[in-house]
Amino acid sequence: MRVLLISHTCQSITEGQPKAHALAALGDVTLRVLVPERWKRYGQWRAAQPPEKASFEYTIEKVRLPWLGPAQTYLHSYPGLAEVLREFRPDVIDLWEEPWSRVSVQACRLRNKLAPNAKIVSETEQNIDKQLPWPFEGYRKFTLTNADFVVGRSNEAVEVIRGKGYAGPAQMVPNAVDAELFCPMDRDKCRREAGLSGFVVGYAGRLVEEKGLIDLIAAVRACPAEVNLLAVGDGPLRDKLNGERMRVIANRPLAELPALMNAMDVLVLPSRTTASWKEQFGRVLIEANACGTPVIGSDSGAIPDVVGDGGLVVPEGNPPKLAEAIQMLLSDPARQAALAQAGRKQALEKYTWKRVAEQMRDIYRQVIGA
Repeated sequence: MRVLLISHTCQSITEGQPKAHALAALGDVTLRVLVPERWKRYGQWRAAQPPEKASFEYTIEKVRLPWLGPAQTYLHSYPGLAEVLREFRPDVIDLWEEPWSRVSVQACRLRNKLAPNAKIVSETEQNIDKQLPWPFEGYRKFTLTNADFVVGRSNEAVEVIRGKGYAGPAQMVPNAVDAELFCPMDRDKCRREAGLSGFVVGYAGRLVEEKGLIDLIAAVRACPAEVNLLAVGDGPLRDKLNGERMRVIANRPLAELPALMNAMDVLVLPSRTTASWKEQFGRVLIEANACGTPVIGSDSGAIPDVVGDGGLVVPEGNPPKLAEAIQMLLSDPARQAALAQAGRKQALEKYTWKRVAEQMRDIYRQVIGA
């Protein structure tokens, strides 16, 4: 099977390329990955990071309109995509881009013209059913009309594309974690090296209001004095998270996060739904679970499904309930240990890159009739 994976996420060695490595390792996938030369992520430009010792082709191409004001990245396209299709002759084109992005429309049009036997797999994370502004609603309709299969990052994402009229085959395939990197470590050593004590409530990610951090601050303040908050990340709420029983550590490379997650007694993701966003997955939850750290999540978006057996779910925007859940784990070490064990088991069974690659390989086989 010849698969062309178009993905700005695969610019990154740590964010997207593990999926590519896992796909190529399956043996029956001849993989080529197409990524943009430059990409803007959370306001910062970054260059593509070529993988080391890859068993797949890695193609870096310039893109038109990598960023355009309010349209952000969704108008980008590849001037060289037609030549890539002629040269590679894929059986499957996997669009790890939202269906309303211009690159998805470009790939569908070129498939129809140059490679009509190739199948389109469209991936989406959007889990809010909303009307997109012109021209993006039209882009989404065109992509879904041409897609042979749609992959949703959550069950809600699949429901959204169904609501947009897509009637073809679809499946939820989750995000994944490197369960060899994110693994249980010597927790006492990790706490000493991080300079932490007491019962450590952790958070990792963007320090923004929609992540529910104001609720988390209120919940920790309502807990006994031995409960401390450690937040790892950057953002506008950084100053609010520095104070009594609270500490912020700036963003760290992925390789440094497992030690910090092992230093936490519980990781909390208390996201709040807004008119335009709700939690689409919450990868930090499976990273913490893979480390053997239980989690607490709000009921925003996909969080309850991802938490599963590895933690507790509380109503979003409810600091008293969040404080109650934290204190439940503080007072019940056996429950904490049981959730930690269940979370690690869940991560290994459902959320490894190998497992995700196998699911995607099965989808590729299905669409080409293999």
